[in-house]
Amino acid sequence: MPDLSTFPVRIYFVDARLDDPKRSTMRKLQRFNLAKKTAASLITRHILLWPFAPRFLLPSDRESVLKKGIGLIETSWKRINHGGYPASKNARKLPLLVPVNQINFGRPGILSSVEALAAALVIVGERDHAEFVLSKFSWAKIFLQTNSLLLDDYGKCETDDDVERVQNEYFGD
Repeated sequence: MPDLSTFPVRIYFVDARLDDPKRSTMRKLQRFNLAKKTAASLITRHILLWPFAPRFLLPSDRESVLKKGIGLIETSWKRINHGGYPASKNARKLPLLVPVNQINFGRPGILSSVEALAAALVIVGERDHAEFVLSKFSWAKIFLQTNSLLLDDYGKCETDDDVERVQNEYFGD
């Protein structure tokens, strides 16, 4: 079975313990040895997916992602506040995407941690890795299909302005 040692991107998470443990997508990935829990003080060493980051994740972040891994905060992004974690030069936000998770189905931008992870992997050119991670969740199989055109277009962006333009084409201003 593939695990952290065989994937090109290491996945780390901080468990904020604010959500139902049975619905924790990162804990499930940890059980499959696909993600590793880490301390909050260490999460900023990785490319941290953070909704308040000043910059978008871009395909040009690929080398950094491969070198440092991806970090996530396992909690509802509705509950994350701006000051909850230290600012990091490695923080990146994701552009708008359409979630397929049971709680926020169809509400642009409110992704589960595994959806955010999969989107990040696709944007940096690791689609096979994203598909494998999503395969652990029966409900997540359609995430990449639902967002196929968006992810393809985001995957061609070179700047934050490009991402904003694509996002506005799909979702409006």
